[in-house]
Amino acid sequence: MIRHSLGLTLGISASLLPSGIAQAEHTKSVPVVTQVQGAALYRTSMTISNGNAAVTTPVNMRFSYRAPDGSFQIAQLAISPNLGPRKVQVFDDIVQEFKDQGAIRAADVNSPLFGTLLVTFDTIEDDNKFEAAAVARTYSAAPAGGTLGIAYAGRCFCLTGSQGRVIGAMRSGVFGNDGSTRANLGIINEGFGTTDVQVSYFDGDSGNLLKTFALSSRAGHVLEENEVYQINNLFADPAVPGTTTKLVVELKALTNGVYVSGYGVQLDNTTQDGAFFFFEEE
Repeated sequence: MIRHSLGLTLGISASLLPSGIAQAEHTKSVPVVTQVQGAALYRTSMTISNGNAAVTTPVNMRFSYRAPDGSFQIAQLAISPNLGPRKVQVFDDIVQEFKDQGAIRAADVNSPLFGTLLVTFDTIEDDNKFEAAAVARTYSAAPAGGTLGIAYAGRCFCLTGSQGRVIGAMRSGVFGNDGSTRANLGIINEGFGTTDVQVSYFDGDSGNLLKTFALSSRAGHVLEENEVYQINNLFADPAVPGTTTKLVVELKALTNGVYVSGYGVQLDNTTQDGAFFFFEEE
């Protein structure tokens, strides 16, 4: 089941909403923001806009991440000044902005970080959600200059995730005559409460089940609210035969009442250029 509102449709009281989110506000859920060294140094820029013609709105951001010591951390930061009518605020590196403003705990300031971002517009309600936007671009330096990146829009928190199945297709291997790709899988707990997630891989040619496992067996922990966990190079899993180039991936929360979403990233093995897409939600 996909949620259609934070409170009215589901009968959820304000006291059960994640901390900092009220029914009179509008919140965008951004699945990934990062500052981490992988095959390249990946950073996330944010473009946050208020499209209302008359209203100035406070904007509050909440960055949720798993720290290098294994603890789950939540950092909060308000945009200053408040975002005026038809105004845009841009952050070239949103994680660095949190660090520069002292919003990240001291133990993590010099660490690579990977997590989710909630962006709340205090005076824009869900009925007018089209007036607010939070667009992320995760990027790295290109070998010949400039940057390579993937862009994705934050979704209304009132619509993200499913209590049912979440399904997507992934591919790997040669891409025509121009190179080859690999695939990363992202899994997000969109609330309300902690949960483990059942992950299943199906061969995209035969339809046969290749593997089913609880995410905690891979991550070492269940997912907290608004926590993301990413499995890189999905096809390198020993359960996936080397001849398999296509997968159907199915996700399902193992705690009743919790919403899960998923995404895929297809990455070029040579340039590291990527493409981002959300999974389908039941």
